[in-house]
Amino acid sequence: MISQTAQFMGATADRLYSAYLSSADHARMTVDGSLSATFHRPREGDVATGREGDELRAFGAPGLDGQLHYSLHAKVLQLVANRLIVLTWKNKVWDLALNPDDVTDLPSTVVLTFANNFAGAEIRLSQVNVPHYAVKVPDTGEVGPLSEIVNTHWNMLYWEPMKRYFQPAHAHA
Repeated sequence: MISQTAQFMGATADRLYSAYLSSADHARMTVDGSLSATFHRPREGDVATGREGDELRAFGAPGLDGQLHYSLHAKVLQLVANRLIVLTWKNKVWDLALNPDDVTDLPSTVVLTFANNFAGAEIRLSQVNVPHYAVKVPDTGEVGPLSEIVNTHWNMLYWEPMKRYFQPAHAHA
């Protein structure tokens, strides 16, 4: 199980929650802001704001075929306005096992809890069912247990870029 808490100085839980569910903000506040993100609704296609039942597609970059290829696929299972987001969650690294027989098609479950606190707001993350098999990530050269890489990537791909995005002097309305 992965368990983390990320603190955002000067932010509010409401703002963090709404940004996470915004296709545009999700793209701008993760990694370096250059990769696409969208919420996809089965009968409507891509939408600006996610809701229960939508698929989150994140970390999208054009492939050799010119089409966007997303590294992360998640499905929104439950929302409690401004307080809770529950997702199934799987990224492309799941398929990069050193032993191909280890690869699982089961997604993990991510629970994000948003709360205001004395310094701003925080997001508490709990992620279960993250495989522990060894993977090699060609983009970064990382080799190790998938669960440890995912644990590290939350900070690299979400928390640190989000802290920059939500800095009070640079906060986006």
